[in-house]
Amino acid sequence: MIPVKFKNILSSPEDKFRLTRLFIPPGSQIYGHSHDFAEVNWMDSGEALHVVNGESVLMRPNHLVMIRKKDKHEFRNTGESPFILVSLAFREEILGDIRERYFPDNPSFFGGDSKLPRMVELDGNLRRHADELVDLMLYSPRTQFYLDLLLLNLLFLIENQPSREIPPLCPDWLKRAYGTIQNPELLTGGVKNFQKLCGKSATHVSRACQKWFKATPSEVVNRFRMDFAARELAGTERPIVEICLGMGFDSLSHFYSLFKKRHGISPRGYRLRNRGGTFAGEINNGYPIH
Repeated sequence: MIPVKFKNILSSPEDKFRLTRLFIPPGSQIYGHSHDFAEVNWMDSGEALHVVNGESVLMRPNHLVMIRKKDKHEFRNTGESPFILVSLAFREEILGDIRERYFPDNPSFFGGDSKLPRMVELDGNLRRHADELVDLMLYSPRTQFYLDLLLLNLLFLIENQPSREIPPLCPDWLKRAYGTIQNPELLTGGVKNFQKLCGKSATHVSRACQKWFKATPSEVVNRFRMDFAARELAGTERPIVEICLGMGFDSLSHFYSLFKKRHGISPRGYRLRNRGGTFAGEINNGYPIH
């Protein structure tokens, strides 16, 4: 296990962070190491076996992992293509200030005390925002201002999609199905499509979802359906009934009920709120808007 010191990876002693894209050819690896700093890493392209704290986790594009100072890990390219890893490294002490200010009641912030670091999957839109952020910051000054800007934006992207939290040790077949079912064309088929992607019996899939996601297969799929519906409401002019039918629902009232349970507001209210409109009957911070 190679110890890596923060001061040794910086271009200048005054730098507050390091941001880079690492290109790892087939058959190569980032050797096992420990470090005195924290990292946020995500797969830009390709696949890698991430061995962390003695456990092996397959990482694919859009997977993001938050590495704490205590974690010991390595990345192995066991495939036939290179993988590209985006890496943001910084002193872990900075997280204490962020936790105190913004996440005082979240014990799992940045992985908390769990054995394995926290890993999430960024969906297409959030991944695009992350890539744009990196492109913008890649050649910026390595000052505290730009580090704060990077971290807060990344944490916003991560916390904005709790439904895509990936338990590191859940089986690969479930991870693959979990990632693939997010395709809107597949979401239309609902739980049946999810079970086909899993390639297991309905009972096996149900038990696995309860164990790893604390939800039924239907709840897992409907989370993604409601998140997609929210993006359509905010970013398109599609009628609500068309979005409902396009997600495979034949009951508008059921769609409304699921959407409000997920987002705390009706589909119409969500659209108006994200367009800057006002609407009767909804509550904003305890005040009715008329």
